[in-house]
Amino acid sequence: MVHHVINTALTLTIWVWAAAEILLQIRQRTRSARTERTEWLSLLIFPVLIGGGIALAAPLRHALPGLSYSTNVPPLEVAVLLVAWAAVGLRLWAIVTLGRFFRGTVHIQHGHRVVSSGPYRWVRHPAYTGILVAGLDLALLTDNVASALVFTACALIAVGYRIHVEERMLLDALGEEYRSYAARTRRLIPGIW
Repeated sequence: MVHHVINTALTLTIWVWAAAEILLQIRQRTRSARTERTEWLSLLIFPVLIGGGIALAAPLRHALPGLSYSTNVPPLEVAVLLVAWAAVGLRLWAIVTLGRFFRGTVHIQHGHRVVSSGPYRWVRHPAYTGILVAGLDLALLTDNVASALVFTACALIAVGYRIHVEERMLLDALGEEYRSYAARTRRLIPGIW
């Protein structure tokens, strides 16, 4: 019974997260903020690598049963659920804090400025921290070490690429303002990296 309730809550969490991401994309398309520069490959890398990670993780789970483990332990499942909620909440908080500067692509808009409030006071890329934490958390549910590692590697590559491109564009566009912010604020993990 407890296992079923937790699985249902996790499934709903994933669907709510997916719906929020879709609504954000729809909202972006209906708003007509003028963009100075956009890097379009960054838009494709997330679905390709994350989708690829999922596509590779599923067969690995069955191909390498010796690397399987069980997350069918209620306290562990509750912890996974709470971490997923916190991670999705962090991502959405970061997006709301960015306001009109948020886009699905890496871009620079007219009037772009450094945002250092909300979760941005602790890390430069809290929305990506949320994606990675949720992704790593949900990768644990594959119940297979190889599957979790493949999915995690794909997510890390996607986020790493986006951060690289985004920081290069922000440094070029915002110069010393962003350089100063970057010098005092870590990328993804407060006080570490």
